[in-house]
Amino acid sequence: MPNQTGGPGKPFWDDRKSIQLTRIVTVAVFAACIVIAFLGPGIVDWLIARGRVAVQGPAVRWVMLGLGYPLAALALWMLYNLYRFLTRLQQGQVFVPATVQALRRIAWCCAIAAAICVPSGAVIYFPFACMGIAAGFMALIVHVIKNAFEQAVKMKDELDYTV
Repeated sequence: MPNQTGGPGKPFWDDRKSIQLTRIVTVAVFAACIVIAFLGPGIVDWLIARGRVAVQGPAVRWVMLGLGYPLAALALWMLYNLYRFLTRLQQGQVFVPATVQALRRIAWCCAIAAAICVPSGAVIYFPFACMGIAAGFMALIVHVIKNAFEQAVKMKDELDYTV
């Protein structure tokens, strides 16, 4: 059985370590998104050359790049807001309006990505549709979490004014 403690009375894994790991992964994914954006033309050319896209023609490359770069921008904006959200959690600023705002932005990024990916996936490249469905579902989940945080902020504010 693995050691479950980090010393006498200390758990090996705690909330602080979990948040820090998530922040590190978020930065790594942010960097990967930037690299993938730079490699976008090559990736699109590779997909077209392998016959992976459903539609052929000279405009397909530009359409895919025209969809890919706004999606990359949305991903970067979403990851930035996630990082800021995690930073606030790590600092103990959980039920504050800025946390709700970050969750709202994350949900909108996912919803807009879904609105772009689902139709384009149905026409050009099917995996886009799958990503869009996942992004849409994620938007719903994050929106529900945002609503819970928003209610908690209101309750905290009411409690602060009561004292």
